Amino acid sequence: MPGPALQEFVRNYKILHLKFNNGIPIPFKYRPPKTEQGIVFYITGSVNLQDVNSGIIQTPAPVSVFSHQTDKKRFQISSEFCIFTIFLQAGVLHRLIGMPIADLNQSYHDAEIFFGTEVRTVTEQLAEAHDYLSMVPIVENFLLAQFKSLQMRTAVDDVADYLLADPVSFSLDNIAQEACLSTKQFYRKFVERIGLSPKFFSRLTRFNHAFRYKTSHYNASWSSIAQEFCYTDYHHLEKEFKEFTGLSPNDWLKQDKGAPERILQLR
Repeated sequence: MPGPALQEFVRNYKILHLKFNNGIPIPFKYRPPKTEQGIVFYITGSVNLQDVNSGIIQTPAPVSVFSHQTDKKRFQISSEFCIFTIFLQAGVLHRLIGMPIADLNQSYHDAEIFFGTEVRTVTEQLAEAHDYLSMVPIVENFLLAQFKSLQMRTAVDDVADYLLADPVSFSLDNIAQEACLSTKQFYRKFVERIGLSPKFFSRLTRFNHAFRYKTSHYNASWSSIAQEFCYTDYHHLEKEFKEFTGLSPNDWLKQDKGAPERILQLR
């Protein structure tokens, strides 16, 4: 978790360090669409990101800015792979870079475009850190400097945070009213700051909540999970899974069990 001074801007950090012995095949990581936005430092190794639908492969810059992804991705990593990822609160990426999030086109963009060559120094410092915990203050010093000139937070950002926590009770009219905007104004500002329509953002968030719940409650039935997250029934949940992953809930769960972090029992 971020320190107190950054909790308004940062949801959490993730440090992922994977090492595979030479000669051992490295499993692919399949990732479903997500609403996450943030900054990632590739400290050791590299990754190729393939859009499963289009087949297009992207190799991100050593420090990259990323926004939501609405397509399934396949990650292929090097034999040693270490990253530090900053997951930002809703709306913060827009406030940082000052441009509509949809303009990022769901790709990973070189962070130097937005923050200058300083990010190279941060990466070097992370690579020289003695342990994982000592990486955190390096990143937080960088972030504190960036957030000094951050644009103001708005009610739209507050609503997006609310939907991230509780995507089930969605009503466009109600959340627009909470933001003190007309439905049309709210929709336009939400897409500008978040990059997705409110309804799609809510659907995608609910899908990820349901899947994460299943991975921590393996004995729970999909029908009970559908009820827990206010899907009409199991078939409604199954339809969402097939739209977002191309697979049934059970088939997606089986595929996820083959991910590198699952094999190494990190999650």
